[in-house]
Amino acid sequence: MSGEEIVLIQRLKQGDEKAFEQIFRRYQKRVYNVAYRMTGNRETAEDMTQEVFLRLFQKIHKFKGKSSFSTWLYRLTVNLCLDHLRKRNAHPTGSLEDIDEKALIYERTPEDDAILRERREAIQRIISSLPDKMRAIIILREIEGLSYKEIAEAMSCSMGRVKSLLHEARMELKRRMERNKGEL
Repeated sequence: MSGEEIVLIQRLKQGDEKAFEQIFRRYQKRVYNVAYRMTGNRETAEDMTQEVFLRLFQKIHKFKGKSSFSTWLYRLTVNLCLDHLRKRNAHPTGSLEDIDEKALIYERTPEDDAILRERREAIQRIISSLPDKMRAIIILREIEGLSYKEIAEAMSCSMGRVKSLLHEARMELKRRMERNKGEL
């Protein structure tokens, strides 16, 4: 954690609204992306993002600095999304608009864009069909790029459990992708 972040967190713990605004601007997109990938719905992701930051403001005093602030915030986000999904028993669909397109080094045609969009949507549907914990771990590792340690902290489990669950999630994702080859 940077010195600037430590100061921001201390100011936030003292109720400084400007510190809250700075933290919100710094982390809003990351929180929204996790919430969107977990729920598959833009409006729900926006609601979850607002809820995460409301909870952050209410619970910042519980942050002790044992993990990085971003990991703590991911944990808060994942837990709220899992709670929401449990309550709704949702199996959302959506699109993967934020997948990096840098791999395409040639000039794309409208047909290429349509194919890419269809693939993203198919992949998002498959990810969204995974059980909640598998979906969360795939999102945190493969999309957000968190380390095993960060995922363990975010999901409140051991690194061994993270590795095991990630392996299971990857295998299930692979099975589901093979079943849906026609869409990909």
